[in-house]
This record gives sequence, C-alpha cells and structure tokens, in this order.
Amino acid sequence: MNAWSIALDSIWHHKLRSTLTALGVVIGVFAVVTLTSLGSGVRNYITKQFDSFGADLITVAPAAPAAPHASGGSGKGGSGPFGGGRGFVQTPSTLTVADATAIAGLTADHVAAALPVATAAAQVQAGGTVAPVGVVMGVTAPYFAAEQLRFASGGVAAGFGSGVVLGHAVAAAVFPGGPAAALGQTLTINGKADQVVGVLAPAGNQFGTDPDSSVFVPVAQALALSGSRTVAQILVRADSTSGVNAAAAAITALMNRRHPLKDFVVVTAGQILKTIQSTLSVITGVLGGIAAISLLVGGIGIMNIMLVTVTERVREIGTRKAMGARDADILVQFLVESVLLALLGGAIGTGLSGLVGNVVGHIAKIPLGLTGSSVALALGFSVLVGAVFGVLPALNAARLMPADALRSE
Repeated sequence: MNAWSIALDSIWHHKLRSTLTALGVVIGVFAVVTLTSLGSGVRNYITKQFDSFGADLITVAPAAPAAPHASGGSGKGGSGPFGGGRGFVQTPSTLTVADATAIAGLTADHVAAALPVATAAAQVQAGGTVAPVGVVMGVTAPYFAAEQLRFASGGVAAGFGSGVVLGHAVAAAVFPGGPAAALGQTLTINGKADQVVGVLAPAGNQFGTDPDSSVFVPVAQALALSGSRTVAQILVRADSTSGVNAAAAAITALMNRRHPLKDFVVVTAGQILKTIQSTLSVITGVLGGIAAISLLVGGIGIMNIMLVTVTERVREIGTRKAMGARDADILVQFLVESVLLALLGGAIGTGLSGLVGNVVGHIAKIPLGLTGSSVALALGFSVLVGAVFGVLPALNAARLMPADALRSE
C-alpha cells in the first residue's frame, strides 16, 4: 500500500476531524484568492475603461502654485499627479477659456481639440419641482463625444450657444415621462428660463464626475452663474493615442509661458491609470497579506492534528518498521497525509472563491472570475503549507524506534 493510499484511508476514517482540520486552510485560501482576484479584476476593469474611454485625453487642471525655485519644465504645482484629474478639486483655478483657445492652436503638436469645462452651483426647477442636480457644468458641444456621453433624446448644435442638456437621473426625477417627455420642456436655472435640448443616456460615475446627476449648459452661461472668469479644467484630446505624450509636452510648454507661477498640472490618462494601478496593487498586497494569516493558522491546525495522529498510531508505525519500513517511508507517509489535507482544503477554498467571485462580479458588473494562475498559486500554496507544517509530525513519526513503538499502549 503506497503513501497516498494510506493517507486517503486515514483521512476517510476520520472524516469529521479531517474536515475540521482542513477548514482552516479552506478559509485561508478562500480569503487570499478572493482578495487577490478582486484586486486583479478591478485593475483589469479600470484598464479596459481607460482603453475605451479617454485613452487619448489630457487634463489641464488647477494646482497650487509651484515654489519660486521650482524647475520650469515640470508644469506641475503642488497637487501631485492628480492635480484635479477628471473630477473637480478645491484648488482655486486660474485657467481661462483663452487658455483653451491657445491650446487648441497646437494642432502641429498632436492636439485635436481643447475643451474648457466650467462648473457652477445653481438651483434648477421645472414646474415648481426642484431638480436633484449635483452640479451645473459649462461645456462645449464636443465635450459629450470626448467623454463618451450618448444622448437618449435630442442633442446639441455645433456651437452649443444656448439650451440645457439634462443628465438621465435629473430628467427622470423632474419629468417622469422619460427622456422624450423632457425634450423641449422649459426649466429655470436660478430663476432664468431655459429650454431642454437634450437628455443623456445613463452613464454612471466616471472617475469623479456623475453625468447622470448633472445639468450641462454652455460655458459662458456657467461662468455667468458662478460669477467667475475661470474654468474648472481643460480637457484636451490628442489626435491619436501615440501622440498623447508629445501633445502633453507641448501643452506644458505653452502653459508655462502663460502661467509663470505654474499654477496648473497637465495629466494624461496613462499617468492617472498608472497611479490607480499602483495604489490598487499596494492595497491588494496588504489585504492578501492579512488574509494569509488565516492560512498560517490553518497550517498550524494541520500540524497540531498530525502530531495527535502520530501519537495515536504509534503501534502502526512500530509494526511497519518491524516489517521493514524505513524511516524515509514513514516520513513520506505522514508528510503526504499532511499535504493531502492542505490540498483538499485549498481546492475547496478555491472553488468557493470562484463561486463568490462570479456572484459578486455579476452584481458589480466587474469580471472577478478565477484565472488559471490564481488557481495554480492557491493550490501551490496549499501544498507548501501542508509540507511545511507536516514536517515536524512526520519527523517525530520517522524517529520512533520499532521496539519502543511496539511496547506502547
């Protein structure tokens, strides 16, 4: 009878004890695989979102002025790589529509368009109902295509000099009849009447902005509402993804001349993606390390039970040695049993992780299924845990003297 058959027979005849022993490994592997799969799935999801949404976009955002001795080539203030990003920050802006116009002139440097974006706080009403508006955004007509925003009804003319575009959630709250019912209706923004010219399709949260809860008006109107002459940020679209870096360098040089205090930051989608991925990797690693503690506890449980098993099977060990079994045979027998317990726990934990990942991924709309590498890693760690924590009990069994083992009760 080989070591695997003996191990299986021992596990089968102590089903409850074996199940409880493997439970620690099940929990540990489940936690590690689930957390690492979650981190990997979120990273892949964000990467795909960037590839299909704004890979050729560059953001010029406000930032704290650079120190007087700062290098003139960075173009970055004190806000760091996100400096405003795709959302809006509290750093006072000095960016203007004129800056956007100047950037748009860099066509020889791979700049396809420069879109000023202004924001304002205002009360929006329709028929006496106050609309649940997150922010009033002042944009130009190309903004919607640049941000991959689709119209459920209506649209804007090339100039977008008048009219209002409603986010889907705003339109649904104010006009229960749906996007078609909102089109052409009149609403008031801070008491001034305006006509709805378009309603957006549901878009969801997009890196710090919420188009569904926003109202879009022409840039000049938003500036008038806010009483400001500065815009929140400038979105620049490069003529190709390969031209993003060249365009960013040209924009930085231009803005350095226009803003000697360097109170701006130029951020590409790639920089944002790299920062997000780096942060997610650190978080995933930390959570995986914490989860690995439970795997360590499971390994200690296996060692404890195997030590008890050796004590219970002293006469069996003595009989096998008396019949010619070598110390190495006994060592392998108990080591295999320990590894098999850990491997069974790892397989069950991996299966549960895959099931939970699929359910959570379906709810969150993020692919979180198991990958071949994660399965191999989980099972490999299970074998390693079984081998490491099974060595001491196996050595104790192998070192038993046949005569002493046969005399034991």
